[in-house]
Amino acid sequence: DKIQAAPNNTENSRSQKSDDMSRYGNRNENHRRLKLYPTEDFSNVLQIVKAIRKIAKLGQFKEVVQVDNEGKKNENVTKRQKYLVVVNPFSGKKTGNSVYDTVVSKMLRECGVEHDVVVTKYAGHASQLMRKVDEQDEENVMDIANYDAIIALGGDGILSELLQGLRTRDDYEATLQRIKFGIVGCGTCNGLAASLLHASKEKYDVLESTFLLCKGQSSKCDMATYQTMNKSYTGFLTLSWAMIANIDIDSECLRQLGALRNDVWGAWSIVKMKSYKAKLSFLPVDKNYVEGEFEYPDINDDVPSNWTTIEDDIILFWASQVTHSAYNVLQSPRSRLNDGVFRLWIIRKPCNRFEMAGMLIGMENGSHASYKKAEFYDCVAFRLDPVSKGSYNDLDGEVVESGRIQAKVVPGAMNFFC
Repeated sequence: DKIQAAPNNTENSRSQKSDDMSRYGNRNENHRRLKLYPTEDFSNVLQIVKAIRKIAKLGQFKEVVQVDNEGKKNENVTKRQKYLVVVNPFSGKKTGNSVYDTVVSKMLRECGVEHDVVVTKYAGHASQLMRKVDEQDEENVMDIANYDAIIALGGDGILSELLQGLRTRDDYEATLQRIKFGIVGCGTCNGLAASLLHASKEKYDVLESTFLLCKGQSSKCDMATYQTMNKSYTGFLTLSWAMIANIDIDSECLRQLGALRNDVWGAWSIVKMKSYKAKLSFLPVDKNYVEGEFEYPDINDDVPSNWTTIEDDIILFWASQVTHSAYNVLQSPRSRLNDGVFRLWIIRKPCNRFEMAGMLIGMENGSHASYKKAEFYDCVAFRLDPVSKGSYNDLDGEVVESGRIQAKVVPGAMNFFC
């Protein structure tokens, strides 16, 4: 009986493994326990543990120099890093809390990452948490000096909120260089989460995003500073105007449809096929410019003579620093996280509806870049001057001040788990 049962057990095991592979990819829960011989000297065991950590390239450990009471430095001690997890429970389909409970908290605990969790209660709460600690408002801020990493569970908007809050600190730049950032996509589009996974050659999934947090390795990523006539902003994804901005913002009334709202409004936008007159100026890529050595004008001044200017009727304008603006939109296949450039994509009038539909559909796999009407320009800074009204300046999925807007890349400004 036992011999006959073995093939069935094997078959069931293979079936279960196949199900796990289709659901989780190459990763699923797997524990290994090694039995040690009784010993009083653990030095050899500790050496093995250090070797395993080194081979696995685990980044959630840091070397800390011990200092005695006399101020003398002793040998380095390995300590675990501490994460702050910020959950937006209202983002997307409101899965933030359940993703934290069922995936993130369990995986962080299993790999030994100490962390605290904060659940946001209202719009702007995440931004408020990042501000400098005020003795009169200690309940609404976190002392981020106690943390080595900040993890966002939500859509791209929650990370944008965190960054806007950090910008108010006098130690803003030092904090960006010291702290690692991570994101687990629980929103509608999750462009940054998709871009980080794409760069890591991982499939898009909350499990894979959490794996990057557990592994602890980080990479430098670009940011950008944006200026309008009265305000300044920090960006890390894209700026869109005209068709894409209209689709993103106007489709908010269909939020209950999830990501499908973009498809529905995209079809309607193709039917209307609106164009807007604008003047676009940009500084093309050059080795010296990428390293930050270029003339950047004040928002009220004219652009320098070495900038390229295009003035035309624009159907679509999209400036990207990442490959994905959503988990299913590969709008900038050639973008890299730390290449120091914007990748501008514009479509000018005239363009027929058939071509436009083909390009929007092609964004799923990047094939839109092969269309003749799709113009791409690499630059380190740009200015957009809308002449026609009726569209939005859509920065990382949020509407910012309308009218003239300009931006420049800040190379390698942040550290992301990747």
